[in-house]
Amino acid sequence: MTSDLLRTAIAVDKSMDAGAVANASAIVMGQLARLEDRIYADDVRDADSALHAGIRFNTLVLSGRSSHLTALAQAARAEGLPTVLFTAQGQSLSNSFDAYRDLVARAAPGELGVCAVGVVGEHELVRTLTNRFSVYRG
Repeated sequence: MTSDLLRTAIAVDKSMDAGAVANASAIVMGQLARLEDRIYADDVRDADSALHAGIRFNTLVLSGRSSHLTALAQAARAEGLPTVLFTAQGQSLSNSFDAYRDLVARAAPGELGVCAVGVVGEHELVRTLTNRFSVYRG
């Protein structure tokens, strides 16, 4: 039985510093939201009409070994879940999207150093796939 309850997990390499984690997490979450439109609700506004984040489901930032990131991505893709990878090389190419896209397109599987993986899907399945990771503590 599947549930309509989703879970979003962003797993990062535990060796990354807090600024790099924040950057990679924001980039990965943005791409996941493009893949799964149920992550965010329509506008959520307060009495002054200020817009608030309309996140519908649990979103966790986790940390673990770099080898576990690759394994998570492979397992999530095998389950058919929306999965996003981000690399240290991508992080170093600030405001150079075309260079990043070209680098990724030319890379053989496993050639790029994955520093973050995002996955979204049925709550219990994502929880099971990410059970080897710890909650990121900064």
